[in-house]
Amino acid sequence: MNDHDILDRFEELEAGRILGDLDSDEIKEWEKLSADPRCKTDLSLELTAAALDAEFLGNQHAGLPEELLKSLHEGMAEFVSPHPEKEVVIRPAAWQGLLASPKTGWAIAALFAVLLAARSFVEKTPAGLENPVVTAPDKLSPLEARDSLISEAGDLIKSKFGGTEDFKQMSGTVVWSDELQEGYMSLTNLPANDPDANQYQLWIVDPDRDEKPVDGGVFDISASDGTAIIPIRNPLVVTRPQAFVITLEQPGGVVVSKQEVVVALAKTS
Repeated sequence: MNDHDILDRFEELEAGRILGDLDSDEIKEWEKLSADPRCKTDLSLELTAAALDAEFLGNQHAGLPEELLKSLHEGMAEFVSPHPEKEVVIRPAAWQGLLASPKTGWAIAALFAVLLAARSFVEKTPAGLENPVVTAPDKLSPLEARDSLISEAGDLIKSKFGGTEDFKQMSGTVVWSDELQEGYMSLTNLPANDPDANQYQLWIVDPDRDEKPVDGGVFDISASDGTAIIPIRNPLVVTRPQAFVITLEQPGGVVVSKQEVVVALAKTS
């Protein structure tokens, strides 16, 4: 690829980055090209977008200036011409004259289209709903999440925990789905721990993945827990768990357990 092709490709990726439509592969390509001294970034379009965003979205009643809207509508035919005579290439150096130029290409057209859609939404909002409150969906509790997994997973594994000599009073179950990579432990009568002194840690034995158990997460048990529902937090993919082992480790857990204090074990087969 010659210098001209490299610059053209970088400018295309840079415009896409600012408009937020790059996929993961394109982002990696942009990062590689941005380190090339031949490729210079220009912040003009990014600053323009930020300024318009702050001006418009910061005051939803103000809308865009009428003069700007009029110019935009008059020039819109150029953006959507069905038979363009030639391709218009917008280079970063030209972004500095973005608002003044009547031929700004697809990048500014897309930017204004978003703002116009937002303006139209504000104008059509019924009285009394000018400031709609968007509420996030309620987060499931560990118990609700576990019950949901049990009802939905088609490959559910369920096993019982058995406590070791010093933890014989504890009981519990573990449910796990390979397909969803999700699981939960239900633990009863597990002694409360002091997080400053030690913490419980789960290990997943999966011979198909590694000879060493996979870390399933560190957790605490309080005196008021009774039956505690603990989500499994595996950073690695587990494909065929043979056993789940709970140990007592130093605060923060360990990378590799010496298994000096094994609390409980649940075998899947």
